Amino acid sequence: MSDAQYDVIIVGGAAAGLTAALYASRRALKTLVITKSIGGQAALTPSIENYPGTQKISGIDLMMQFQAHAASYGAEFAYETVTSLKKENNVFTVATHNATRTARAVILAFGLTPRNLDVPGEIEFQGKGVTYCATCDAPLYKNKTTVVVGSTYEALDAALLLAKLNSKVTLVHEKKDYPAYTNLFEQVKASPLVTLALESRVTAVMGDTVVRKVEVEDVNTHEKREVECAGVFVEKGHKIDSSWVGDLVELDKKRSIIVDPENRTKTEGLFAAGDVTPLRDKQVVVSAGDGAKAALSAYAYIQKQIGKPAVAVDWKHG
Repeated sequence: MSDAQYDVIIVGGAAAGLTAALYASRRALKTLVITKSIGGQAALTPSIENYPGTQKISGIDLMMQFQAHAASYGAEFAYETVTSLKKENNVFTVATHNATRTARAVILAFGLTPRNLDVPGEIEFQGKGVTYCATCDAPLYKNKTTVVVGSTYEALDAALLLAKLNSKVTLVHEKKDYPAYTNLFEQVKASPLVTLALESRVTAVMGDTVVRKVEVEDVNTHEKREVECAGVFVEKGHKIDSSWVGDLVELDKKRSIIVDPENRTKTEGLFAAGDVTPLRDKQVVVSAGDGAKAALSAYAYIQKQIGKPAVAVDWKHG
């Protein structure tokens, strides 16, 4: 089998992907997780009370524990957007805007992914000031100047959270109000630390090694201005985006990735887990278990490829 940079690359950093990273790294597989943010939909949940062994915990705290656990066994993380996936000579090539990496096996666990701004500079500054999860990253911007972009409940919530951390916030929204979230919008307007940029859009993200400012355009006059900031919080909602996977997988009518009971897709060495598959129950514990299954299947696949027996027991490190 050809050499590869990694044994396993996992696309997605929520319950399924993080659990897969833990199980893969515990099997001594060189593991990389590529994700735009940590936690996925679970990170937005204020309280989880049905995860076994944890009577009550916030979603982001649970997901950060997942990440720390995987990292403690050597899993690596890259905060990037995957743009293409190819397989040649039993090696997968995973490309992002920042790098191209290879792996013996790939696990797709991206579930619902945050929507992009789709403006110049956004991709380049992912993980360098552009973030998609205020619940995860707001504490990093305490006492700093930030921009929040979006028409969602999460955008309003992010503005209030950042204001509580003494961050000066510019909230950018293409409409003149938030009719679905009137009460929350009133709270945002009442905050002395939030400046509203309504009927406006972000048209570029700029900086050097990190974000320094954004370009904001008035949707009516098309007049542009620059707003200095240390961080840009993109809160435009989520979507399932599997277009970059190409014909390596089979999709159902809902564009979920079809897998067999061992989480295998139609392409050998390519696995999928969690909400990106047709799982009926969208629960953290279900996705976590699915991620574990996918990692153990990937381990068995790699062991077969290199001519070694696969021992799937994971009771202890070794």
